[in-house]
Amino acid sequence: MSTLALFTLLIGITVGLAFVGSLSVLVYRRPALKGPITVTVTTAGVLVACAVAVLGVAQASTQVGGAGTDMTVPPSGR
Repeated sequence: MSTLALFTLLIGITVGLAFVGSLSVLVYRRPALKGPITVTVTTAGVLVACAVAVLGVAQASTQVGGAGTDMTVPPSGR
């Protein structure tokens, strides 16, 4: 993995932790926001998981020997 990719990942993790920390302080100071913030964080987590899954499938299909569109599979059992 390149240095630029690792640095970008480190910045993303730092920003994410700062965001979660600020939400924690907000919920601590205003307990009435616990429900809406929980729903928001859960939804964001599901969206991130879906994006990671799509990117993983896209990356796996571009690898050498992966299932591409130019691959023909012969019928079996005929």
